[in-house]
Formats: sequence, structure tokens, C-alpha cells
Amino acid sequence: MRGLVVTAEHRLELRDITDPQPGPHEALVRIRACGLCSTTDAELIAGTQPYNRAYPCLLGHEAVGEVVALGTRVRNFAVGDWVTRPVGIWPGEQRDGLTSAWGGFAAFGIVRDRLALAADGDARLVDDYTALRQNRVDATGLDARALVLAISLAETLSWSAQLPLRGSTVCVGGTGIAGLSIALWAKLAGAAQVIVLGRRAERLELARAIAADQVFDTTDAGWSVRVPQGVDIFCEATGSPALLRSGLALLRPGGTAALYGVAPEGSPPVTTEELVDGRRVITPEAREHLAYADVLEHLRQGRIPIDRLMTHRWPLAQAHEAFAAVAAGRVVKGLLDIS
Repeated sequence: MRGLVVTAEHRLELRDITDPQPGPHEALVRIRACGLCSTTDAELIAGTQPYNRAYPCLLGHEAVGEVVALGTRVRNFAVGDWVTRPVGIWPGEQRDGLTSAWGGFAAFGIVRDRLALAADGDARLVDDYTALRQNRVDATGLDARALVLAISLAETLSWSAQLPLRGSTVCVGGTGIAGLSIALWAKLAGAAQVIVLGRRAERLELARAIAADQVFDTTDAGWSVRVPQGVDIFCEATGSPALLRSGLALLRPGGTAALYGVAPEGSPPVTTEELVDGRRVITPEAREHLAYADVLEHLRQGRIPIDRLMTHRWPLAQAHEAFAAVAAGRVVKGLLDIS
């Protein structure tokens, strides 16, 4: 099969590799599409990903596809099922001299039936990060584009559902897919007011169109004094320490800052919950598998403007062009068609 490999820092190539062979508790998946991640994928390509710098590696972690074959002990997948997060190489394993960066940019992947493993006396994968996110999904009325987008949206929905959004004034820092979708979830949850901060005029216009009551360009001088003070919740979705400091200053006494963006090295350490500058700062955990079905229903009901969020798609052969467009900030969310 063909797969997208990071051979060294800033070097991508398509390579022929051996198809994965499913074990007794695994299903073989024909991958149909895989989302382009502007953080993890970009870090893996640049060599800045803190947990994985072992090259060459098979890239891609937001894949969806259809089950085509079953291991003998599989009980919770069936041929024809659509599934999330199949991996070309399981994390921690190697094949054909390649390490795993999950490997969703490939023709085939595997999903592991963690519940069947547990029933057979092996509970190692019950809470495994990858296995938890590999689930059969009801794709009725939806295409691969929607199923890929739902991965990103389920992450932010599961995160934002832990905040008291209804009736609150919510300020969101960032206009990437994370910030835009958090603003959308706040609006759908009944926030009294949604404010979005960003640096690109076209993204701020998009935020206003889909969710925001007010938007502010943080590249404008004096922007912070124009933002309404006394915000109940500030959601930081960029990983910027400077934006976090600005957001903390906007909060009312007793307000909460919630971190979605991963703070870069050198920023104040923040654990699950602590006080920063006298304000409560929390880091809710994103657990997409708990929210994925809800996102699919929102998509079916037309509550999510898919055409405005899933803006680009390319064939696998144009991966270089795709990642260049992501790096240039031209893509809200994009995918590579694998099949």
C-alpha cells in the first residue's frame, strides 16, 4: 500500500509499504480519508512534537474508513462498518523500518477490539488512548468529509461540555478549527454572549457568521480595552501565553479560564486546576469518543456549517501542497482522500 512518511524533519514522501495484517482481535480497515492536523501533524513534520521524533514515521491520526476483514476474535466490528481512527502502524510498533505516527495517511489500517480483548482476559487496552478512539459509527446520511470533521469537533465538544456555558459570557481566543468550534458549541449550549479573538479578518468574519456576537482583531492597537470586561469564561485555543494573560485580564472575579491549546515551553505551568494571576485556570480533558455520536447528530440536523469548516480536500498524491496550505493558514479544516 501507499503511505505518507515523514523521513526526516521537513521531509515528506509517499512510500510503498507492507499492508497491516490484523491479529485475532483486530479488524482491517480500508481508509477513505484522513484529516490534516495543524498542530500534531505539523509538529511531527517539523521535528518539534515533544512525544514523537522517531523518523521515518508513518503519518496521520484523524482517519476514517470501512472495515474489510475481521480477526477471528473480533466481536464489536463487522465488515462494512465505518470506523474512526484506524492506524497504519500501531503506536509503539514498527513495520518496514517505520515507526508509528499513527499512520492514517495510508491505504489500510487496523482497529483493535478492546472490549473483545478484555472479555478474553486481556484488559491492557481498556483505557488505551488509541483504542478508545477506534469506534464503529453510524454514517447514515454522512460522507467521509463529515466523519473526518467530526473527529475535531468531538474533541472540542467533549472539552467544552465540561464548562458552564449556558447563560455565560464566553470569550474564545483563537480562530482555528478548535476556536471556531468551541465558539459554536458555546452558542449552541445557550451562552448569553460569545466573543471571539483572532488575528485574521476572514476568520473573524467566519466566527461572526457561525457563532460570535462580537469579534476583535488582536493585531489592532488597543483591542483589549474594547472587549467587554467581566467575562465569565475565557477559552484559550491557541497555546499562546500572551493571549492567556490577556484573557485572564478580561475575566470577572471568580471567572474561569479553560485551556484547550497546549501551552508552549516557557509558559506558566498549568495542571488540572490552579490559580494564575488570581484567576481559576482549568485544563479539561478532551475525550472525543464520548461526544462523536452527538456531533454526527448535529451534522445530520444541519446545526454545523460543514462547508464553512471543512474547506479543503486533496488526493493523497498532493500531500505536500496540502500541508503547505495548512502552514500558510489558508485551511480551516482539510483532509486527504486516500482511496
